[in-house]
Amino acid sequence: MLVSHVVLRRAAAAFATLSVVAVLVGCSTPAATLQPQKAAVDALPNGIAVRPSDNLVFITDDRTSSVLASTGSAFTPYASIPVEAGQGKSLSQLTFARSGALLVERFGFGTASAIFEITSNGTAVALTGPNPARRRLGLVELAPGQLLSTWFIKTGSNPPQGGLSLVTYDAATHTATERDLLTGLGKPVGVAVSGGSVFVSDQANNNVVKASLNELLNSAGAVTPTVFVQIESPDLMAVDAQGRLYTKCNKTGLCEIAPDGTITVLANDFQDARGVAIDAIHHVLYAVDRASPASGTSYVRTFAIK
Repeated sequence: MLVSHVVLRRAAAAFATLSVVAVLVGCSTPAATLQPQKAAVDALPNGIAVRPSDNLVFITDDRTSSVLASTGSAFTPYASIPVEAGQGKSLSQLTFARSGALLVERFGFGTASAIFEITSNGTAVALTGPNPARRRLGLVELAPGQLLSTWFIKTGSNPPQGGLSLVTYDAATHTATERDLLTGLGKPVGVAVSGGSVFVSDQANNNVVKASLNELLNSAGAVTPTVFVQIESPDLMAVDAQGRLYTKCNKTGLCEIAPDGTITVLANDFQDARGVAIDAIHHVLYAVDRASPASGTSYVRTFAIK
């Protein structure tokens, strides 16, 4: 049975400022019936995540070096991330662990990158061990106590050199070790795991590469990924249950990449597409539309997915 023009509110009123048309009661919603929406946010966002337990939406804010959470009518401060002296504010991807813990990366500008776990009282605790010289961007949990982190190193005017590493950490002590899984990339940004494959968006080379997860974890030497698709200016990524990837494309676009590599432009009017996240229960894709200098206004936008 079809019920029209309801507000997207589930559990903790994940993001009540965004209206969604035609929600089906008791079954999945046809993507064609839901119209894209966008809502202005008082922040300079980059990463975005949806908490699986209640579909609450979280974003990073580079104005305040903090994580914000939707209260149902606006985003409010959730946790503050320390800023190194003399550095700008820049946070990258945030992701939820299966334990419910929220993790976020600080970009670090070549000297002070870090991965933080945010405790239940909103305190951000850095993992000790990962290389702070690596400018960190993408982050996803692989298994309890294991994270995949994309990074690159930039020296002077030389091209960036980056890779993908496995960060293994102790949730009690926050000590961690880091092992490289992929190197030789340019500027790897987004990372997503689907089935037995790992996908990494390489912004410097305008492509998304693919590698076998099992091969990466068990190889004693370097693994060479294959180019999955060529796509201009990819950024942070998300993947849905059907294996479709979502990321920035071109200067103003947001794209869906099907498992066979077919690229579909979902929208081509973004100021600057950044983080993407999926509410798997309600089949909604959230995307950050970061403010341009001219507009000064950032948005969180939503798209129905099949």
